[in-house]
Amino acid sequence: MIENVAREILVKTKRRIFSPNLGNNATAFVGNGLDFSELREYHFGDDVRKINWKATAKSGQPYINLFNEERELNVIVSFMLGGSIYFGSKRIKQELMSEVLALLGYSVMKNSDRLSTLFFSKHEEGYYKPTKNIAALHELIPTALSFDVLEKEVNYEAFNNYVLSRFKQKSILFIIGDFFEEVDFSLLAAKHEIYAVIVRDHFEESPQLSGALSLVEPSSMMQSALEFDSTMLARFEEEIAKKDAILYAHFKAHNIRYTKIYTDEDPYFKLNQLVR
Repeated sequence: MIENVAREILVKTKRRIFSPNLGNNATAFVGNGLDFSELREYHFGDDVRKINWKATAKSGQPYINLFNEERELNVIVSFMLGGSIYFGSKRIKQELMSEVLALLGYSVMKNSDRLSTLFFSKHEEGYYKPTKNIAALHELIPTALSFDVLEKEVNYEAFNNYVLSRFKQKSILFIIGDFFEEVDFSLLAAKHEIYAVIVRDHFEESPQLSGALSLVEPSSMMQSALEFDSTMLARFEEEIAKKDAILYAHFKAHNIRYTKIYTDEDPYFKLNQLVR
């Protein structure tokens, strides 16, 4: 079963990235640059993240940093493993996340850059060293699909510490998860260029439930008996919206690009918009 799903994902995503008929493929990974070159006056359309605030304050007009870009980018894709990704009303989130991984993997390699892949919960679950070999995806995607994520919990503080201590060179970091946990990427964003891919199911944000039901919390497998009514559901939706607003504000404050992909959507187009 896993082998068949992995094969379908690999065939579809490879065709998407390498097809000559699609034109704008999601391969335009633009790094912030690793080696400082010079200052230049800000021009309309320049990346505001490159503004040199000290030089701007001294001169009274905006200046940006120019860099000598490295020929090869280091791209790290982090696949966050928690029990909540074993859910989906249209397709399992874990499967959609695997397709996102495949799209990013093929895009990185088409760009002749190096791909590292990290599977993480509250500790490292698996790590694949930097590679430019497309064949590596034939192992990565079945691995992503085969993880038993039930009873696993995501700990972003542990994730931050791991990434900061292991990856010393500035990299492009894609983080794929459902992001229900609190995050603080302020230190990571100061060192790496971060893209967050939020994978959700519409039912999680707007559940259609009524009456007395027994639910299982997938990260702990604890059961709870709850009585659902319209008031409880409205309060739940409001709480999810508040948490997401805090998450988005954090991303914007630290220049973290993000997108949200639902299980009934095609991830290709949103990823294409994200990296461009």
